[in-house]
Amino acid sequence: MDSAQEKIRELWARQGILPADLDYGSWERKRAEIAKMATLSRSCVFAVDVYKERYDYISEGFVDLFGVLPETVEELLHPDDRASVADLQIRHSKFIYSLPAEERNDYRTIYQVRMRCVEAGSGALADSGAEGRWINVTSRNQVIETDRRGKAWIVMGLIELAPDQTPTDRVRCSVLNLRTGRFFNPYAESLEWALTERESEILSLMARGLLSKEIAERLGISKLTVDNHRKNILAKLEADNAIEAINAARRAGLVE
Repeated sequence: MDSAQEKIRELWARQGILPADLDYGSWERKRAEIAKMATLSRSCVFAVDVYKERYDYISEGFVDLFGVLPETVEELLHPDDRASVADLQIRHSKFIYSLPAEERNDYRTIYQVRMRCVEAGSGALADSGAEGRWINVTSRNQVIETDRRGKAWIVMGLIELAPDQTPTDRVRCSVLNLRTGRFFNPYAESLEWALTERESEILSLMARGLLSKEIAERLGISKLTVDNHRKNILAKLEADNAIEAINAARRAGLVE
């Protein structure tokens, strides 16, 4: 087990879940319903038992999309994405445990990652030439079962083919508050500290619709300098273009 996974398990263990507070009979009935729905929709669904620290269910839909039924979802992940996902999971866990207990299960994390397609099978990638390639997928994860004290017990994930299959070399992550419907980035502080004062200033002007030439004139610097700052902003916010950067900044509360 690598250090990141050990750290995640340490965070899970902080909950102090007790066997007496778990109703496995109820979960087995719910799991049977989830399995039935996954079979009908041919979805890629998985469930993790936080108490037992293991995968409790992985649907047959993985065979259709990836050509294999994995023992863990991680084994399908691109090697370069595993560390990023683990880091995001650790930061998300720290964010969750910073909240009042009654709010901790109100969030869904959404990742876009690369996973290995072993063979096209008969599903969404049949005849697409995707066999043996890395494909972009979205993974939506949330708590679906708690113990008798309201502590997160079963985490379910749904993996689907991402609409955008443009080759990428990074993981994307956003968080949805299930009560308010608001998407946001709980790591806003780290993003804010990552941007220099000048980058923050330029990002704010970008959000107001100003072009590089207009920003340069307003700040009294060259257009080339503005363009270099824009490149740095996009890299730090993990965005492919200005619109993505502005949206990420808004979710993080860095701009209005």
